[in-house]
Amino acid sequence: MYPSHPSRPRRALLAGIALGALAVPLVAASASAASDVRTLETTTLDTAAAALMGDNVRLVSAQLVHGREVQVGAFSGLDLSPAIGSGLALSTGSLRAADPAAAADVDFTASSLTGTNTKATTTGDLGGVGSAELTALTGSTTYDAAQVALTVVPAGDTLSIVYQFGSEEYPTWAQRDYTDALGIFVNGTLCSVVGGEPAGIRTINETSHADSFVSNLDGSHATEMNAYTTALTCTVAVQPGVETTIVAAVGDTVDGQLDTTLLLAASGIASTPAVVQPTASPTGSDPAAGGGTTGAPAGAAGTGTQPQASGALARTGGDSGLLIGAITGGALLAAAGAGLVLRSSRRSATEADGS
Repeated sequence: MYPSHPSRPRRALLAGIALGALAVPLVAASASAASDVRTLETTTLDTAAAALMGDNVRLVSAQLVHGREVQVGAFSGLDLSPAIGSGLALSTGSLRAADPAAAADVDFTASSLTGTNTKATTTGDLGGVGSAELTALTGSTTYDAAQVALTVVPAGDTLSIVYQFGSEEYPTWAQRDYTDALGIFVNGTLCSVVGGEPAGIRTINETSHADSFVSNLDGSHATEMNAYTTALTCTVAVQPGVETTIVAAVGDTVDGQLDTTLLLAASGIASTPAVVQPTASPTGSDPAAGGGTTGAPAGAAGTGTQPQASGALARTGGDSGLLIGAITGGALLAAAGAGLVLRSSRRSATEADGS
């Protein structure tokens, strides 16, 4: 178990941030009315994961590895700009606001994702376990992890994943040791990388990769997150037609305070098209010999055949007898017809002489 309260310096800073948040202008509540979040309390992970499959990728299975049902769910109509409008969300806090009548909703208050930014220190301190992958990635103990594992089959030799993340750790903790951890791993290899480093609060902020950073301290965007990134894409090499594992995880570090949310885009897991295999040559033909039959190369002495001209239809070994029979039959019919015409002409001539 880990301490559920931050250190004294962090408590003092959080209190100052909370007071400062009172000055944040609020936007109309109707701005977020179109957003919808369905946690795993009301939907299944299989359903939410299926919506992530894009071109040339098939979902095999989906598993919740870490996290409570309120930490993972499907979302749509999210009004971030630029944004991933719908997909799967994973959070170190709760994706929905607490129900005052629910005895279990005591570890969180507001949604870590939807609404307006009414509080700069939104926290769902859920007392959850950490992620081994994120602990190994950051070298720090992690808590309140939300982690899913997807097994997919890509058709091509590359796999791309569109993602986005935001946090209450912005802006104060972006350069401190409290920054939360997140990662997308494909077959155990980190895919979510920016500038050669793991994508995260420390590597994307106001001063680092600022072109991918969007501040929301003024409450101008309809989300509780203090700031978030633009849509990002990671791409890795994979084996076509082979089951591939995708692990997506987010977790608090050092303590369980302040929420961070990872978003995966609907139809955002995609692969290159399958490689088209060349069509095999027809059975019995020898393309190198110009389409002649097996065992009798075109132009061989005694066959009476000639090399096939370019663009001519290829012949197979079973067609020559039929072709000769058809030609012979046609010649016999033609001869019989000519004989009938000749006999008819003679009869007409004889009748004319006797008249």
